[in-house]
Order: sequence, then C-alpha cells, then structure tokens
Amino acid sequence: MFTELLTRALDDPEITTALAASGAPAAKELREAAAEQRDRILSQARGAEEEYVRAVARQREDDRGRRLVGRLTAIGTASSIVVTLASAAMTGWSTELEAAFAERRPVSPVTVAGTALGMLVGIAAIAAIAAFVTWWASALLSEGVRAGDPAAEDRQLTRTLLVPAGVAAVLTAAMLGVSAERVVWQFTHGRPPGADEATTWGVWVILGALAIFGGTFLGWSSEMLPGMREGEGERLDRLLTAWHEALYESTLGFVRGEISTRTARRYATTLTIGRDTGLRKSRGLDFHVDTEADARLLVTSQAMDGGSIALAGPRGAGKSEVLARFCRPDDAATVLSVEVTAPVAYDRREFMLLLLETLCERVIESGLTSAEEARRLLGRIRYQHTRAREANVGVGWGGWGLSAKHGTSLARQPMTYPEIVRRLKDFLTTVANEVNRADQGRRLVIGIDELDRIAPSTAARDFLNELKVVFDVPHCLFVLSVSDEALRDAELTPLDRRDAFDSAIDEVVRVGPLDYHTALRLLDNRAVGMPAPFAALFYCLSGAIPRDLLRTARAATALVTPERPRSLTEVTAALVRRELARTAGSAPATGDAPQELLQFFHADLVAAHGGLSRLAGHLATQSAATPGAGRLGATLVNRACFLDTVEQIFVDGLDQESITRAAEPGFPGSFAALARAQRETGVADVLARSSLERIRRAWGLPAVPSLA
Repeated sequence: MFTELLTRALDDPEITTALAASGAPAAKELREAAAEQRDRILSQARGAEEEYVRAVARQREDDRGRRLVGRLTAIGTASSIVVTLASAAMTGWSTELEAAFAERRPVSPVTVAGTALGMLVGIAAIAAIAAFVTWWASALLSEGVRAGDPAAEDRQLTRTLLVPAGVAAVLTAAMLGVSAERVVWQFTHGRPPGADEATTWGVWVILGALAIFGGTFLGWSSEMLPGMREGEGERLDRLLTAWHEALYESTLGFVRGEISTRTARRYATTLTIGRDTGLRKSRGLDFHVDTEADARLLVTSQAMDGGSIALAGPRGAGKSEVLARFCRPDDAATVLSVEVTAPVAYDRREFMLLLLETLCERVIESGLTSAEEARRLLGRIRYQHTRAREANVGVGWGGWGLSAKHGTSLARQPMTYPEIVRRLKDFLTTVANEVNRADQGRRLVIGIDELDRIAPSTAARDFLNELKVVFDVPHCLFVLSVSDEALRDAELTPLDRRDAFDSAIDEVVRVGPLDYHTALRLLDNRAVGMPAPFAALFYCLSGAIPRDLLRTARAATALVTPERPRSLTEVTAALVRRELARTAGSAPATGDAPQELLQFFHADLVAAHGGLSRLAGHLATQSAATPGAGRLGATLVNRACFLDTVEQIFVDGLDQESITRAAEPGFPGSFAALARAQRETGVADVLARSSLERIRRAWGLPAVPSLA
C-alpha cells in the first residue's frame, strides 16, 4: 500500500511539474528517501490507522460470531424441516393405524402420505390466515403504517412473518408430540389407547420441537445482534479510505519537503503556485514538522516516571499537534495513550466520567488483561440498572382463593463524585502497572487538550485543582495544553504562596512561535517550490504563529491561477488590505470615541490620508486629542507602522541578498524581529514600538511617529 501511495504522490501534477524544473531531484532519489523514512511517514497517519485496525478487529470478532450463528441457523433450519416432516408422517401413521386397527385391515401407505400432506396443507392454511389477520390488524392499529412510515411498515412485515411462523411451529410441535405418543402406544400394544390409557411423555417431544423452532427463529433474526447490522462493510470502507488519504497526504508532504530541500531555494518575486496544494488541509499530523517544543517535551518526559506536564503557548502555536504527536509516537510500543478534550463548560463529575470511560475503551481496544475490569466499569458508568424479582403462589376452589406474593427490587444508584475519583485513580494505577510490567519503561500517557477552551480562567484553575488528585499515579504521565494566561498567573505568583496551577503542574514546556527556517519547512511540506520572498511575507504577517502562517499562505495562493500568476507587490497589497479589513471590522457599530479610531483602517480612508505611513502620524495626533485613547492609539499607530513596513519591504525589487540577510536573527531588521513586532502589537506596545523603530531604521524607512 505504501508503495502504491508513493507512486500516486510522485504522479501528482504538482510533483511532476516540480520534478520537471531544472535542478530538481530524480523520482528515484525521492523513492529511496521515502523508503528510508517509511516509519516516520507512516506514523503521521497513525491515528487513522489505529481507528481502522480497531474496526477490523471488531469486524473479525463479528465475522466469527456471524459464522457461528450461520452454522447454528443452518443446523436449526435443517432440524426444523426434519421436525415438520416427522410431524406430518407421525400424524399420517397415527390416523391410519387407528383406522386399520378399527377395520382390521392392513395399513395403506398411500393413505398415510395423503393424511400427512393434508396436515401440511392445513397448517399452511392456518398460517396464511394468521398472516392475513396480523397484516390487517397492524394496518388498523398502527398510525405509522397508515401514514406510510417505512419503519412502521418494516415492523408490520416482521410481525406478519413471525406470527404465522410461530402459529405453524406450535401446531406442528403439538401434532408431533400427540401423534408420536399414539403411534408408539399402538405399535407397543397393538391397539389404539383408551380414554384413560394415554401417556404424558409426548409433552417433552412438544417442548423439544418448540426449542428447535425457537432457535431457528433466533438465527433468522441474527441481524439484530451487535455487529450484524447493515452498513458495517461501508463503515470499514470509509475508515480504510480515510487512512489511505491520511497516509497519502503524509507521503505527499514528505515528497514536497524533499524536493524543496534538494532544490535550490527560489527567490522569484512572482507566485505561480496553484490552489491544489497541501494548504487546503488546515489541521492534522499529516504535515507535522518537528519543532523545538517536540524535542523539549520528549526530553522532559523521559526524565519523569509520572506526574504532569503543561504545554503552554499562544493560541494557534500548535499545542494540539505537539500533544497529539507525543501521544502517537513513531514507536507505538513505548506508550499507551488516551486523548480527551477539555469541555467548554466544565463539570467535574461529567469530565471524570468521560476520562474513565475513554480509558476503559482504550484498554479494551488494546486487549490488556485488565479489559474485563474495564468492561465492568463501562457498564457501571453507562447504565443505571434496576433489577426486580417477584414470586406468586395461589390456590383456589369454588370461588374461594388464597395467594401469597413476595418481591424484591434492586436499583443501582449513580456513583458519587468521590467514588468516581477513587475508581479512576485505582484503574489508572492498575493499567499503568500492567503496561509497565509488560514492557519495562513503557508508560500510560493521558493527553488533555484545549484547556484554553475552559472559560473563565478561574474555571481552568478549578479544573486543575480537581484533576491533580490523580496526577501521582506511578508510570502514568498527564500532558495538558494550557493557556498563556494560566502560565503567566503561575509565574507571577509570589514566592511565599503557591498558585493552584503551580501546585498541580510538575513541568512546563513552552510551545512558542516558529523560527524562520522551521516555518519554511512547514510551508515546503504543504506546497512545492514556495519562493523565499513569499514565504518570508507569510511568516512576518502571521507573527510566526503556525495556524496564522497557513491561513495567510492559503489566502495568498487563492489569488493565483495557472493563467494569472501574481507578483510580490500584488500579493503584499492584497494581504495588507486583508489585515486592514480585519482591523476596521473589529470596530463596534456604536462605541466610544477611542473605538472610532479603528474606522481609519478602512481602505478608502487609508488612501485618502496618503497611505499607511501618513495614517500612522494622523492616528498619533488624533489619539492625543481623544480622551482615553492613549493605549488604543499606541496600538493603532504600531499597527499602521507594521503594515507599512511590510508593504515597503515586500516589493518586486526584493533581492536574494536582502532576503538572506533578513533571514538571520542577528540582523536588526530580520524577519524574526518583524514577526515579533506583529505579536507584540496590542499586547506589549512599548516593545512593539521599539522593535519597529529598529526594523525601519535597518531598512531605511521613516521613523515611527511620536506619541504625545
């Protein structure tokens, strides 16, 4: 499969075009490189693979059950046919023997066969009448059937088949028991039994025949059993397709990156990349690029037997991907991972139940010896059981009666919160110890994503307070993605007083913005041959935040068609207009005077003031004259200066020497400094202003307007 997908990736139009360019590597080199990195490429689609493998395992169990039920159904069907024929034959012999004994004549085989056939026809007629009555009774009593509801019509058909079959089975079993008893008596005694000479063993024959018919009916209705439903095959096909597509995207991303690495970086100022690239997919591990945060998390975790690690960073920095990558390593034998997402509205009881339920499901899927305990816990979590037993004894005669009744009822009450926590901690300990015993050094990893979603921040702090009671399980590591706000609160806590966050988290791993070269690798995995000027433009406008980097690149490539490439100046102007619209659009429809300053970022007003550089000076003057606009004015001046800086630098005249110089972090006007100024604007405007002054000085641009 990997070979086929690699061939498909190399035949992709985007790749064939890139390989046709001068200096591009040969397809053979890419095949060899992909073969060497096969495990890493496969690991990026591990989530989709595991989901498919689990579904296949369940399907195999279902297939075994289906085959067993099929065999039992075939045996039951054959036995039912034999019972029916035996009942007809016994009825014919019983009737004919009685007539032969009464008339003192030999038995006629033709009469026996005729009577047997008549019995079969009679039972069939009775079953047909029962079917007719059942059909029309359902039509009269069911509003759904009269309204044409397909589900109601299906139930009507099921009843119409089962009721006549049941009637026929009861009649056939009764005829078999009675006739067999009479035939055996007549052969034994040479005469029909008298009124007071009947035996009762025929009842057991009737019950045995009914058991055979009942088992056959259950086999026929086996589609009601778990795993026997329609659509399982379609679901497997969908999961297999999803796995193939995830692996294909991962392979394609690897090929793109290899081409970009083995080919000299392009410094063209014309963008010719089409829309059909890896930029279409916004999330997932298919194109994951290992960052410094990945390495720090791995090193930090290896030094810990258990406990908790927080992944902290700004929104969009890639905390979720780092967490998912850590929970799904290349070597799946090193960890048993469970991933859950923190809820927006935090409820401690519901979340603990969700975590316990997810852990149980993962243990069952992994086939650990504690799977049986996991199944019991799942039943305890999911269901509220009520069991009742009742017994009645009664006697009566002549209108008088005596009865006695005894009953017991047991209702299972919901688990209390302390009980849930205790069970979770005990089961975590059981699973972690089993995982560690099976493979020394292997651990249980619990990943909890998107704590940023819990609002307000006090709720996130309460969440950690509740969760930390299970953080001390040996061989069990908790990895949580947390907000920068929580991290700042913890770091600013006075030394003599520990914050809830500080007391719950053992280690903090910072997931920061990308450096310039890592951002290039990320773009290379998404699009072949991204020219360096455009990659630098996207990097600066995004503030080096991965999510914004991809959004900006996607917006730029959407402007390009095969018939209409775009110059660097055009793309820069379009992206700056996009940023202006976002800034102006954040202004409220009705607000105070400071908020009205945002309206100056409408494109027509920017043009009316002579461009962004002059607008910055006008905003500085206006903010000084507007009461209460000091802080917002500083932010808007920085914003205007930042966009003006981008617009002045990224023009068609930007050459390779300037790009190479700005790619170095030590240069005062580096791309990293410009991206940092983007992140600082509105958060730390004093630092942003200082950064912009150095950057504009390094590029020979006018100074930032002074603020009153």
